[in-house]
Amino acid sequence: MVFKGVVVPASATAPPLGWPLPALQLVANRPIVCHVLSELRKAGVREAALVIAAGHAGELVAHLERDTPAEMRVECIGYGEERTLEQALAQAAEFVGEQPCIVHAQDGLLAQPLAPLKRLLRGGAPDLLTLVKQSAEETNAIGLPTRRLLRLATAAPAAHPIALVGVRLFGEGALRRADGLGWWPESELDLVSLAERLIGDGGRLRVETVRGWQRYTGRARDLLELNRFALDTLAAAAPPAAPAADADSRIEGAVAIDPSAGVRSSVIVGPAVIGAGASVVESYIGPYTSIGAGALIEGAEVERSVILPGASIMHVGGRLTGSVVGRDARVFRDFSLPRALRLNVCDGAEVALC
Repeated sequence: MVFKGVVVPASATAPPLGWPLPALQLVANRPIVCHVLSELRKAGVREAALVIAAGHAGELVAHLERDTPAEMRVECIGYGEERTLEQALAQAAEFVGEQPCIVHAQDGLLAQPLAPLKRLLRGGAPDLLTLVKQSAEETNAIGLPTRRLLRLATAAPAAHPIALVGVRLFGEGALRRADGLGWWPESELDLVSLAERLIGDGGRLRVETVRGWQRYTGRARDLLELNRFALDTLAAAAPPAAPAADADSRIEGAVAIDPSAGVRSSVIVGPAVIGAGASVVESYIGPYTSIGAGALIEGAEVERSVILPGASIMHVGGRLTGSVVGRDARVFRDFSLPRALRLNVCDGAEVALC
């Protein structure tokens, strides 16, 4: 079976113009939505519809022109000006037609490949494969409606809190039947109604538990977890050829270094990625770290962190870990007197002094 892809917003409400689009947040130096498309392509999807708020379409298309997977056609379907989200989703259903499809939120990633899940829809397969994960956060746990959903799927309710995952797989023609039932944004009641409709039409439902799923909801820890997922993909693939660093540097594990980046007298332990034009000098870059384009790391130790483009970290006097450093931000040690902490902290930022 040839699957199509539909990449959808996590909610009907798009961020105001001028605010960053969650799908374009960088992890492993690529927008989240580009990782989503890459995962769809690895699962054999060659055509995908991307449902996007019209006001953000230009910015997103610019990224896609630079970073769409090879041999993949992406059709953008806007909403918010000439059409509603419901109409855009109906157009996406027409795009899919009678083919099976993978519906994926544009601002989240699974911690496992899609291809094995796709195989669950082969030969007498369910019409809808809904994914859940165990959740440590009670606020994200599924309540009574989804326990009804589990019973519809002849699965016993989980003993531990579970949460819906922003990926659904529809069998042949099932998405067209779902159109108009509020199948997205995700709603427990709508999902149950959809399952009941499909079962009433003679269809079948299956619920599958996945290892992990993470969306970007504006928290730094979301980006760190998404960065980990993306870099695990790098580690699982054949290690990319890293340009030779100077004789005083050491590269270990899966490390992707852009040819225009520079590494001098440093140790880099993968999985890690160093972006275009970045410079790493006399530093340690530990696992699960992404260094953005044009960033400067000098005389510092950084691990399990996301360093966004243009940022600089210089001689901080301690290891930076579990951190997100924003675009063009500067973190440095000031040796001038009098000695004191001097901070410029924006709204919503977090500073931990250890």
